[in-house]
Amino acid sequence: MTTEVQRVAAQAPPQPGEFPVTVGWTPAAMAVQAVLSLRTPVHLKMRIESHEPLLIDFRHHAFSWSTPLEQFPVDAVHTGLQTVPTSPTDPPFFDLPGQDLDGLLWMMGLNAFDGGAAFWLSPDDRYRLTRWPNLTRHSHNLSHVRMIAVLGNAYASASELAAFADVDVSEAQRMINALSLMRILVPSAAAPAATMAPQTAEAKRESLFSRLRKRLGR
Repeated sequence: MTTEVQRVAAQAPPQPGEFPVTVGWTPAAMAVQAVLSLRTPVHLKMRIESHEPLLIDFRHHAFSWSTPLEQFPVDAVHTGLQTVPTSPTDPPFFDLPGQDLDGLLWMMGLNAFDGGAAFWLSPDDRYRLTRWPNLTRHSHNLSHVRMIAVLGNAYASASELAAFADVDVSEAQRMINALSLMRILVPSAAAPAATMAPQTAEAKRESLFSRLRKRLGR
């Protein structure tokens, strides 16, 4: 694959009261990343046109939204974002258990940055999974499975991941963005480039699938 990864310039997330009307999930992903980097716990409330508010409680790794993730609005019109201070002793933001936050971060990461690299990712790093995502809870396709299998067994950059999994670089970058937003990737600037023994494409896919099935106990 020869597609170049486009980078999204770093910028501070919008402040409450200054949130512009935007289309898509890049500002939302930036806001989530900013909150996850804070030492002070806060909740997030997102207002999305034609949908009920999206509430995120990071302390309980949960969210509440009346819109099912199966109907995730890729081109959502965001009209507001509010941070709500909280503390370890405060009640949850909504009735628990809510929904597991990983599912939302997965969809958000896949649909943000237009296939370019998220601003918090270094162009010189390679990435590897720290734990396996629960694909039974996430909307996925065979390309996602192949890429996850690669990242579960080796460090890879977006371009290397694309080559190993036989996908476009932009698709590989979307996967890295999503897994990074879920905080289940470890970066390394020192990890060497992974190598794969020459084999047919079919054999390559079967090897990766076998490792993934073994890891998932299937």
